[in-house]
Parts: sequence; C-alpha cells; structure tokens
Amino acid sequence: MATFGDPRKGKSGVEESAVRRDEVTVSQLRAVQPKDWQRASAEWDDFAAAATEARNRIRDVTRRLPHVWHGPAAAAALHRLRVLLDEMTIAYRESRAAALTLDAAHDGFRLASTWLAEAEAMTKAADLTLEDDGTVTVPDRDFPQNDPDTAGAERADHDHAEAVHTRVEAALTYAADVDFHVANELERVRKAVEYSVLDDATQAAVRDDVSGGLLMGKVLSGRGGVLLPPPEADSGSGEHGSVEPTDADRQRKNVMGFYAMLSPAEFGGTVAARNMLHYLSNTGEPLNLDVDDMLDDMPDMQADADRNVAANADAWKAQALAEYERTGKPVKMVQQTGWQGYNATSDPDWYHAVGACHYNTVAQVEVVPGPDGEPQTKINYQVHVADRYNWDGSVNKSTDVPQLGVVTDKDMGRLHEAGLAREFDMGGQSSVRTWKG
Repeated sequence: MATFGDPRKGKSGVEESAVRRDEVTVSQLRAVQPKDWQRASAEWDDFAAAATEARNRIRDVTRRLPHVWHGPAAAAALHRLRVLLDEMTIAYRESRAAALTLDAAHDGFRLASTWLAEAEAMTKAADLTLEDDGTVTVPDRDFPQNDPDTAGAERADHDHAEAVHTRVEAALTYAADVDFHVANELERVRKAVEYSVLDDATQAAVRDDVSGGLLMGKVLSGRGGVLLPPPEADSGSGEHGSVEPTDADRQRKNVMGFYAMLSPAEFGGTVAARNMLHYLSNTGEPLNLDVDDMLDDMPDMQADADRNVAANADAWKAQALAEYERTGKPVKMVQQTGWQGYNATSDPDWYHAVGACHYNTVAQVEVVPGPDGEPQTKINYQVHVADRYNWDGSVNKSTDVPQLGVVTDKDMGRLHEAGLAREFDMGGQSSVRTWKG
C-alpha cells in the first residue's frame, strides 16, 4: 500500500493470515476421510442451488413491484428487496466457492492418505515402527555377530526406514499444506457473510473467493501451476468519485503530477514517482512491478524468500519423491509457500512505491532418474508480488511537497474520492531462479 509516511514510524500495513499453519500427525491423517469432504462439497452445492432459486424469485418480484405498487412504502420495500437480491447473489457465489474448495480438499487429502497408506504398508513389510510424529525406528535385531550378512541386513533396514520416512514426511507435510490452504479459503468465505451490497469492493472480493475455489483443485492435485488469490486489500479511500472535487484538489493533483514527472526524488525515487503518475492518470488499470529489481534493491526481501524456500524444500522434495516412487515416472510438482507479508522499509524508493505488500514463492520441484538410476531433484522458483496502491486516510502520515507544503495520506486519498485519481492493483513475478540449498 502506498504511503508518504516515514518508514521508521509507519505501521507495516500488511494483512497477515488469520489461519495458523499446524503440523499434522499420523493418527490425524489416518482419521481423515476424504469422502467426508466430498459430501460436504455436495451440501454446499445444494445450498448454492437454493440461493439461486431464491435470487431468481426476488429478482422477479423487483421487476413486477414498480408496476403494481407506488409511494414511499413501495420505494422502501423495493430498496430492501434489492439488498436481499445482492445478499442472495453473494450467498450463491460464496457457496460455490466453499463447494469448490471442499472438493479440492478431497483431492488433496486423498493424495496425502495414499502416501501414508504406502508408508504404513512398507513399515509392516519391513517390520519397522512408525511413530505418531512420523519418526521411523528400527527395532533391535538379534543379528549374529561376525556374520557377513549382518551388514547387508542393517543396510537394508536403514534403506527401508529412509524410504518410509520420505513417504510419511510427504504425507504429513502435504496434509498440513492442504489444511492451511483450505482453511484460508474458507476463512475468506466466512468473512463474506458480512457483505450485504454488491459494490465494487465486494464484487472484487467475491470474485477472488470464487476464483480461489476454482484454483484450489489444481493447487491441491499435486500438479499445481496456479497462484491462489492474495489476501484481500484494505478498503483504501472509499468509493471513487463519491465527492465533488474542489479547486484545492485540482491544484494538489497538478502539482503532484508536475513534481512526479520533473523531480522524482520528491516522491522517494523513480519507481515511487511512476506509481504516483499512474495513480493520477485516473485509469485504475493494473500496473506491473519489476520483482527482479525489488529483490536486487532489497536484499532482505530476497533473503526472506530464500528462507521460505529453505523451510519448505525438504518437504517439497519428499512429496515429489513419493510421487516419483509411486508412479515410477519423472515428476514435476508445483508448490507455493502461500502469501507472506513484507514491508519495504529497507529501500526508500520501494517503500514510497508500494509500502507494505504480499509475496508468494512458487516452486517447480522436478525429480528425474540420474545416471546411476537414483532419483535427482531440482527446485526452480519465482517470487510473485501483489499489492494495491491506495491510501489509508491517515493524517499522521505525510511528506513535504514544494508549493503545497505538508501533504497527508488523507489528502492523497481524497483525490480518489473526488474522481481525480484512481487506486489500482499492482504486481508481478521475478525471473525463474534455481534453489541452491
């Protein structure tokens, strides 16, 4: 989110996930019944159908009412019916989003359960012990001392235990990912209960919820390849063009545009000035961010992305190896860390250009047979950034601009309200990078 404030004093402005990522145990995954998720999905689909029928009936009444009833009471009734129509439209769309999300959960938990079942079968066949946290232990064997076969038997135990552990780690970490992503999407649906009017902001939020539900099936199928919607942006300055512009508003726009073109340093740098000019262009069109430049200019952001990949790399490799061993074919799995908050305080230009934003690291994990027949893994990744250029209405965040004096975030947000500038989405992705860890 764009800001004029001092980066040392401003808040982060990052919307953190309301859902905590928890570990999953063997007993918890064993108890999961994927078909229950499928049944729940069908129930939400039934609710969506009921909401559609109610919506159609309300719409028919709103069309007939003006022809048979007039006066203040009729106008009030018509207004309430239109609100109810919006509510039923939201209910339909969010029910579909929930149904799609739960159906995707079925696919994800089924894959994790498949890996766990294979691990448990291998555990039994090799006479090993699988603990609830995924630890694999080899019982004490009464191997004869100085027997030439003892070393081979011990090595076989080690290989079996390692293979079981790979499957179990794949199953438990993937189940935790499924649980986290599904919970986040369902949390978005839960928040939508508060929506009652389909204004522009609500339309965008509902569209993201349905989009997220549609994409969940690909994200949790083991193939991936799509990006879940980022967290919902804050409300910004309100409705575009909702107030009449004043001469002071017009002067502020003209002076801000003049200095953004001729003196970018006044706005923190060239990127901040470019974003300001796009805001003042009043189109609202999305704007591309050069994420490679962001990572180069802010090494702490690159380090943060690297830490996220490092934290997930072992689990991603285990999942890809489990699928490689299950299918006997080369595997390419697409994974993502989920959206992380980042505050660009380390670089003045980027701070004034984006302030706080979110990024999601998407990785392709590839497993192929090596020259010796052993599987080889490789991780390539891209960093995706998403943000909304808006103003939070604060009078406490400000900067000095020649010929204008102190300009606050509230002043800048008013240009959007007055229809002289327009908030916009911005984002982009880095080039493909290879994980060296």
